[in-house]
Amino acid sequence: MWWFNRRRGGQRSEDLITASEIACFAYCPEQWRLQSGLGRPAENQAALDTGTRHHAVKAAAERVAAWSIRIGLVLVVTAVVVLLIWVLSR
Repeated sequence: MWWFNRRRGGQRSEDLITASEIACFAYCPEQWRLQSGLGRPAENQAALDTGTRHHAVKAAAERVAAWSIRIGLVLVVTAVVVLLIWVLSR
């Protein structure tokens, strides 16, 4: 498949366009031209790094929440099974 074209050493192929590049172009074509066309780094790298850390923390919180929900469901099912066994054994 063409989007998996990779050069030696894991370098990205020049014909591959990432979702980040599309979003950048949709938001501001001039920003995309400066970053991709001219190869200049972003001037707000500190803000970009802060956003990356923020999203990593949010992703960790989402994983904890998902596990908490799963544990809660297991506890509810276990309680219902124990209650049914107790009621049927009387």
